[in-house]
Amino acid sequence: MPRTTIFIAAGEPSGDAHAARLMEQLRLFIPDVMFEGIGGPAMEMQGLRSMARMKDLAVSGFWEVAKRYGYFRALLERCSRHIASSRPAAFIPVDYPGFNLRLASSARRAGVPVAWYIAPQLWAWGRKRASALAQRTSLLLTVFPFETDFFSQFGIRTTWVGHPLLDDPMFAELPNHNSTTLALFPGSRRQELSYHVPLLQGVLPLLDTAVQPVVAVAPGCDVAAVQPLVDAGASVVYDSRALLSSAGAGLIKAGTSTLEATLLGLPFATFYRTSALSYMLSRRMATVTSVTMANILLQRNAVAEYLQSEATPQVLAAAVHTVFADRGHREALREVSTDVRSLLGGPGASRRAAEAIATMVERRR
Repeated sequence: MPRTTIFIAAGEPSGDAHAARLMEQLRLFIPDVMFEGIGGPAMEMQGLRSMARMKDLAVSGFWEVAKRYGYFRALLERCSRHIASSRPAAFIPVDYPGFNLRLASSARRAGVPVAWYIAPQLWAWGRKRASALAQRTSLLLTVFPFETDFFSQFGIRTTWVGHPLLDDPMFAELPNHNSTTLALFPGSRRQELSYHVPLLQGVLPLLDTAVQPVVAVAPGCDVAAVQPLVDAGASVVYDSRALLSSAGAGLIKAGTSTLEATLLGLPFATFYRTSALSYMLSRRMATVTSVTMANILLQRNAVAEYLQSEATPQVLAAAVHTVFADRGHREALREVSTDVRSLLGGPGASRRAAEAIATMVERRR
């Protein structure tokens, strides 16, 4: 008998890790499953036949994406043709909404059910796109508790499964963070690195001599991109989560890594810079007042963040000094970790998501 094929697509390292864990759990519910789509090394380890390299998808910002429009359009057309001809049992978009919303439309036209895992954060920047998501999604699996009410109001069948980060044993306990290591997370996308590496390079000479800067290099990222930080005295590591566990403080660009840092109890500050055009458009679209997930979940500014013109070497160096030197501030950030953990549903998100998807696939057989 033919095997059950699922098309699954993730476009960045965090999505790759979450999708891989989901694939592992899906195999327990659908033993004959095979995976096609788009993903990175973690998904490929779970048997994915990928149609693109993840590093080619690592683009951020409106203008930056527009410059590579031809590549993304060609990939979208290729994936759409493949889904239409192969008719997989399901399409699973994993976050990455700019590309996956368009591919979900193609899947629905082909009669393929769409189970979206890790809902796009439309509540933060794209409320107007919720109706499009409703038309293209058979099942929406959310990771934050408040998302269920938000998406359900648009008629989307929504299930909260919890956050898959808590499925990783690394997040089971809070480390002590007593070291003098400063974790630097400039990002993984080329555009992010082009803004953040020079910024952090300016921070390093302003730090106390006891601070030991260490920069995290994402999988597939060329270490040459962070060479200016190495020249300025930083060490390099490739295991970002190990760095988040062992560091004494962090400067972390806005994104998934801020949630990882929060769950590990690391005292840190958030920063982000991008092109003036991208920032202007983002500000116009944003419906939240913070880019740090802990602040959004707790509905207060628990973690300091510095964006665009506020993110200067002098300001970030002062933030590092505060995070290291202010014991009360460090303890408050550790309490933030406990509070956020209590909101995210505990371990088992990947299995709950896999069970929901497997049930959907079985009902259509």
